[in-house]
Amino acid sequence: MSSVDEIGPSTEFSEGSLEETRVSSDDDYWMMVDRNTGVFTRREQERIRNTVVAQAGVGGNSDIIFTLAQMGFRKFRIADPDVFELSNFNRQLGANIQTLGMNKALAVAQAVQRIDGNAEVEVYPDGVTMDNVEDFVTGSDIIVDGIDIAVMEERKALYDAAREQGLPVFSSPAPGFGAALAIFDPIKSPTFTEFFGPIPKTRDTSEWHDFVMNFGLQFIGQRIAGLDIEIAQKRRKEGKSPAIAPGCRTNSALVSTAIIGWMFNRGDIPIAPTTIHVDLMGGKIVRTGPKKRWLMKKIMARSLSATPSSRVLK
Repeated sequence: MSSVDEIGPSTEFSEGSLEETRVSSDDDYWMMVDRNTGVFTRREQERIRNTVVAQAGVGGNSDIIFTLAQMGFRKFRIADPDVFELSNFNRQLGANIQTLGMNKALAVAQAVQRIDGNAEVEVYPDGVTMDNVEDFVTGSDIIVDGIDIAVMEERKALYDAAREQGLPVFSSPAPGFGAALAIFDPIKSPTFTEFFGPIPKTRDTSEWHDFVMNFGLQFIGQRIAGLDIEIAQKRRKEGKSPAIAPGCRTNSALVSTAIIGWMFNRGDIPIAPTTIHVDLMGGKIVRTGPKKRWLMKKIMARSLSATPSSRVLK
């Protein structure tokens, strides 16, 4: 773990230029969030200001951190072991020419400080590991799961640690032109194993690939418009699941809204085992409980054996 203060400046921003534009006073903060008035009370904004958000994985999910920073959240823990690559440019807001080859957690931390120079950011450039997961969770208020879909043992450890400490976990995969959302309440929701099933012991087996595929399907209660299911399955086995920018933008809106709903008991956003899936191309918002989830898995399995002309769902 390292502090954002230990991160070197990018080619565009020097430490000096950041200091000159820093949101440095209480008055500056309230000016920055002035347009939030009417949505949040001052007391709510104060709570937002002091809430610690710990997000594991900030690639396609980096939008979430940026959105929360714009809303006035300013205490973050960011974990990601990967670096930005050219293949990330199609969807990940943290990926650009200046961050190419840079650790994602470090790059996103710098970007957060360009939004709010006084944001407190703890960086975990090795990602969430079995050794640091307790430290990552302890002292946090909100946990966001943005871990790569193939990383399961560390994800389970994150969910288990959050549940033990009474913290919610927000997870939002972004397939196609939309995103899904599950909120894992530490008391009311099923555990990781109860919801997703036991993790297979051996990787790169048919059992493992089925588990990873079913992990994503747990969130989805409808056919995904515009997505070729067979190609998506093949790409997932290669570690390259289809993902595009509109899905990532939807993912950010869902998670940031759900966090506010959780914090202030607002709205009508379901908690797991019920999930919600927004498919912009299909024009649908669908809630899915256990029975519908079972049916959807059957439908998706049949889709994989369909003729090529019918695989792209419209």
